[in-house]
Amino acid sequence: MAAPIDMEGLKSMALFKDLTPPELANMVPLFFEKTYGKNSTLFVEGMTGEILYVIKKGSVQITKKTANNQEAVLATLREGEFLGEMSLIDNRPRTATARVAEESQLLVMTKKAFGTLMEKYPDIALKVLLVFLRIANERLRKANESIKQV
Repeated sequence: MAAPIDMEGLKSMALFKDLTPPELANMVPLFFEKTYGKNSTLFVEGMTGEILYVIKKGSVQITKKTANNQEAVLATLREGEFLGEMSLIDNRPRTATARVAEESQLLVMTKKAFGTLMEKYPDIALKVLLVFLRIANERLRKANESIKQV
């Protein structure tokens, strides 16, 4: 069941920390909050995606199938982190699977809502896109370091 979002505490989250209070007030209505039970699958590698998730409480594991069809944990994302942002930008299949590791409260934004953000509030959208870019860059650097160690 979707619940309205309490704005308190959002400023500590990477996605929202660069927003002014009025910008945050404009962006928050584009999200809804939902509680997911442990082991709920948010998305599966290969499926089309159209949703961004921000972890308000709890954690989500990101996994990928290996060559021998095993699931390898790539990352565990925690409160304040986000996932699924690539699906708002491109129309390509999900690159990994996301499963809720413990009961979690997630903020959810659809691709349609992201389009509204870009249309109505381009300055806010630019700030959000820069956060996406910064985090994607950090994740890529971390992946490159992991590959070096193999």
